[in-house]
Amino acid sequence: MASFRTMLAWLACATCAYAAELTPTEVIAQARAALAQDPAALAKVRSLQFELTSVDAAGKPAGFTLLEVNAPDQRYQLSLNANRSVEEILATNGNEGWRKSTQTTQIGVLRSEFVSVLRDMATSDLTFFAAPAERQGVVKAAPASEINGRKQVAVEYAYKSGFRLIRHFDAETFRLTATDQPMPDGKTQRQLVIATTIVEGILFTQKEAILIDGKKVAEATYEKIAVNPTLAPIHFIFPTR
Repeated sequence: MASFRTMLAWLACATCAYAAELTPTEVIAQARAALAQDPAALAKVRSLQFELTSVDAAGKPAGFTLLEVNAPDQRYQLSLNANRSVEEILATNGNEGWRKSTQTTQIGVLRSEFVSVLRDMATSDLTFFAAPAERQGVVKAAPASEINGRKQVAVEYAYKSGFRLIRHFDAETFRLTATDQPMPDGKTQRQLVIATTIVEGILFTQKEAILIDGKKVAEATYEKIAVNPTLAPIHFIFPTR
């Protein structure tokens, strides 16, 4: 039995060593393969819709979010506070971007550089870990790490708009473990995968913990995930009032 355990440990180490030697392109290919039995299905996704609820670190309701992305680079996010008394919308149709809130009658027009970030965020969601096009950005290897006792391989995505994130993939399964994103104040936000679900043959995060510099501040649950839904066109039309 001891020899069997030793063999398993050796195989695990060998697998992790193999993962560490992979290029970012190879890691991405493995990670995409881990998302769907038929990776070709990923290319057929043209729109996504997520409905998620969140709780704070103490487990108290924190809000609701509706997120929609539409190919190639449209993004619509509606957020409600815990008692749903305040509604905020942040959106881009790929050309213009705007912010709208029930707390003001004014519509905020987003600067072009922020619109570019939102566009890249939409593209990132729709391309399932794929590297950005050469004109959009680059990927590179990030330092290997260990999360919850499991070795990780990491890939950094750097978009020319300034959008940055590091994805950590399990060194054995290549499933996504966590996503790190730098914040304007220099801190790091981590989305740590807690649970997953399969929708239309594709693996999605179902629940995640949100940490700021290692401290848990919230938890989000994806109550509904829709693949290739027909999205309301009005969500991507610049509002007149």
